[in-house]
Amino acid sequence: MGWSLVRITWFGLYCGLMLSLSAFSIDIMLPAFPGLSAGLGATSQQIQLLIPVYLMALGVAHPFYGALSDRYGRKPGVYLGLAIFLVGTLVCFLSGSLWLMLVGRFLQGFGAAAGAVVCRAMIRDRFSGSALAQNMAIASMFFAIGPVLAPLIGYAIYSSVGWRGIFIFLALFAIGLGCATYSQPETLAPALRTKTSLKKTGDDFNAVWRQPQSRYFILIGICCTCLIVTFLEHAQVLYAELGADSRRFAILFALSSAGIVVGQVMNHKLIGRYGAIGAARIGALVVSVTSFIILLSVVGGVLTDRLMTLLMLGFHTSYLIIYANVVSLALDPHRERAGAAAAVFGLSGYVVGSALAALVTFIAGEQLSRWSVCFFVITAIIAIATFRWRPSETMDAG
Repeated sequence: MGWSLVRITWFGLYCGLMLSLSAFSIDIMLPAFPGLSAGLGATSQQIQLLIPVYLMALGVAHPFYGALSDRYGRKPGVYLGLAIFLVGTLVCFLSGSLWLMLVGRFLQGFGAAAGAVVCRAMIRDRFSGSALAQNMAIASMFFAIGPVLAPLIGYAIYSSVGWRGIFIFLALFAIGLGCATYSQPETLAPALRTKTSLKKTGDDFNAVWRQPQSRYFILIGICCTCLIVTFLEHAQVLYAELGADSRRFAILFALSSAGIVVGQVMNHKLIGRYGAIGAARIGALVVSVTSFIILLSVVGGVLTDRLMTLLMLGFHTSYLIIYANVVSLALDPHRERAGAAAAVFGLSGYVVGSALAALVTFIAGEQLSRWSVCFFVITAIIAIATFRWRPSETMDAG
């Protein structure tokens, strides 16, 4: 790969932390939902809006950062995104109503998008093929630590100083990422930077979408986003229905999320042996089987919070195996428009995926039985799609 293990590890750690900003900012708040509901005078269903609003902003911002990073380099986009995230965090901290909190969450999501877009483009700048998939897996492995620690940190802060303390922590996290960005080299050479215009952006987006491999895996990415958002929106309510309070929920959620770390260690080895699509297929198979067992447990009336945690542990070992490889396969054909490719992937996934998750919320309500059916259907679609793909369909548009 041309980089020492230490260099790759530091680069992977940096990209993983940048990628984790978006997910961390969601998971850290989940244990505080009851307190936010009381403090803002909102119902539990209204508080759930904090997730899709954040994710919608995350998706809408992707084209902006994609075009910006392709024109001016990767680092300026990161600095701007972190600045916007900090402004949104301040708004959230000062919020006294649901509507002001939603404004702050929108700004947070818009700012956090920089990490998702730019860091994936940075990885694509340096690597391609199997090396791209393996380094994406390394970043995802470090990213995976976030969902394990976030709910525990969130509950510790919430139980000690209240929900506003969570936003102080997020502000410090963003400042730390800004300092880490300063120490990173720019990965996009000036000769490879492109002029930004609406026409150029539109042409790049069209080229990404028309590339068969990219389009196929963008669609799978939409389903993956819908799947995880569906779980996150319902997680606190589902565990409450199974008898878990905020403290127990934070612990059990963190335990199940530990599977993400194990899964990403496995992913790196699976890619080396079976390639990106082979690893994605294995992950999709495990996720679909796990969701089917959850459905059977709900129908049989035997699901408990402990069993749910055990099953979600299996789910989390494999979800990011799918997602990380789907991202790599979507971006791989686009070396010279990596920023645009990452933007299209994120825009499609977060906006459409979140909208589909909102539809699932409307269908399922707060009923565990309906949610488990929807959850299984989505995993089945992902599994079928990954197994139907044929590598011979790949066409390099880079």
